[in-house]
Amino acid sequence: MNYKSWFRFLIIFPMALIVFAVALDFSYPFPESVSEYYALLAAGGFSRMYYAYLLVALAAFIADMCLFFFVKNSREIWLILISVFYVIGALMPELTIMSPASIVMVQVASLLGGIKITVAYYSPQIRDLF
Repeated sequence: MNYKSWFRFLIIFPMALIVFAVALDFSYPFPESVSEYYALLAAGGFSRMYYAYLLVALAAFIADMCLFFFVKNSREIWLILISVFYVIGALMPELTIMSPASIVMVQVASLLGGIKITVAYYSPQIRDLF
């Protein structure tokens, strides 16, 4: 496996983990179902912070795709967006209910994101592609 393939795996796999974690949370009921929790929030109205969080998450996924194609300055944009994503996520009360398996998947995806950006900056084979 060459460096580009490995780096692209580090981009796609965390994205797939996050999508799978969200799908897992909506697939089975908790004592209080996550899907019911989101339905009640939607009925009552999400906070503006939640909409900002979704917008930053979408922008971070787009920045990931820019990393996938080695777009110039996409590393810096990704770092800024992920930092904003984590800060907004820490400030939000809406996203506190997740299944333990989903929490682990999101944490693994976060760790792989750290490895990805480290490789993007410190590996000469990848760094030179940007």
